[in-house]
Amino acid sequence: MRKIEIITPQNVPVEFQLANVRERAMAFAFDCMLMGFVSLFLYILLVANQNESELQYLIFYTCVFPIYTFYSLFFETILNGRTPGKSVLKIRVVKLTGSDLKSSDFLLRWMFRWIDIWLSLGSLAALKVSSSPKGQRIGDVLADTTVIRQQHDFKVVLNDLLAIRSKQNHEIQFPAAVNFKEEEMLLVKSVLDRYRKFDNEAHKQILVSTAKKVSQRLNLEVFPGAADEFLKAVLVDYITLTRS
Repeated sequence: MRKIEIITPQNVPVEFQLANVRERAMAFAFDCMLMGFVSLFLYILLVANQNESELQYLIFYTCVFPIYTFYSLFFETILNGRTPGKSVLKIRVVKLTGSDLKSSDFLLRWMFRWIDIWLSLGSLAALKVSSSPKGQRIGDVLADTTVIRQQHDFKVVLNDLLAIRSKQNHEIQFPAAVNFKEEEMLLVKSVLDRYRKFDNEAHKQILVSTAKKVSQRLNLEVFPGAADEFLKAVLVDYITLTRS
């Protein structure tokens, strides 16, 4: 699975998995089916149950045309980079700069959709996405966007937690640590790893913010000592309590 690292405006690097051609094609197919169902409903409503006439067909095509034309532009704009199909496949459009998407970004992607997808029957888009290191079609290149899986990769797996050795005689400092979910502890481990790797103010702020949230979950007014040492202690307690 190809991955991409995006630096957020706060100078925090976050790694995401790129959506592959298959996922993007399936999202497109779902959107096409949805448009087809809506068109069929409008046909039944406006034409099939009436005395068919040129005027009724004109009204029908007038209603259907904007659906097929502006479908992706409309939904990506209001759903922050998603269409119904992308939502089902859990993928979305993001800006490579890490900034928020703008209307101009959606417009650029939509304009070149006609070349990337419709006029080439999707072959140009598939070729560009599969060959581009950032998974971009022409519209993405011009808008400086790409499509990613919604869940970002923290580069941490269960073995990373288990690698934190806990002694049998380890004295538990925070018994309530057992109430955390494994995913939450993986996130804490990721924050610690990022802080060690990127020693800057942005990561320090994230570390402190995480420590505050963890301390609130543990019903502590403030976290004791340094933020990184506190989080490491909570991790060791969690491992000891859940793996012993």
